[in-house]
Amino acid sequence: MRKILIIDDDMTALDIVDFLFEDKGFSVLRGSDGISALEVISKEMPDIILIDLMMPRMSGQECVKELRSRGITIPIIAFTALDDPEVHQEALDAGCNLVLTKPCKPALLVQHVEELLSQ
Repeated sequence: MRKILIIDDDMTALDIVDFLFEDKGFSVLRGSDGISALEVISKEMPDIILIDLMMPRMSGQECVKELRSRGITIPIIAFTALDDPEVHQEALDAGCNLVLTKPCKPALLVQHVEELLSQ
């Protein structure tokens, strides 16, 4: 079973994305910020990560930079409420494979996840 790690400090967003991917046959791991994401990954490596960029304690960008510095190469999709090309580019520079603006249509999100996993 494929594993997806979803990291967001918005519990409603976590619940929605969790339900979406469980329905698609994924095992869903969850975290509420970058620090909890690192803790989850130290115990169980997901196949793909969905991460919010703006979170307390450790932002999504900081978490992605840390993961990449550890040599973790799994695909990472970042979410942000900011539709700002500069923010998107900074996330890509940090090591994200793709950046999406919230809210994102569920079908489009699933499509992007499937595409990244098939590469």
